[in-house]
Amino acid sequence: MNHEIDARIKGENIVRFCKSQRLRWAGHLERMPETRAAKIISEWTPQQKRPRGRPRKRWKNCIEEDLRKIGKFTNWRRVARDRDKWRKIVEEAKTHKGL
Repeated sequence: MNHEIDARIKGENIVRFCKSQRLRWAGHLERMPETRAAKIISEWTPQQKRPRGRPRKRWKNCIEEDLRKIGKFTNWRRVARDRDKWRKIVEEAKTHKGL
């Protein structure tokens, strides 16, 4: 069954594809002006009291975790402002086996 699915998607790993698209969007958000709604919402942190237990995993945490796995975590926000460099990181994420 899994071999059939692999054949249909031509070997492209759907999880890696989704994670690379998430990185792509993160770069887009980083380059957005501070006044755009998407940028404001992505950087907003709720101020109400959190429930007990482990903190929830946030979208930003997922981005940082993915970048750590491919070894590109340092100063990712600065790198994301350079489209060409960021595009290379996103392309690398599509083929990285650890992601």
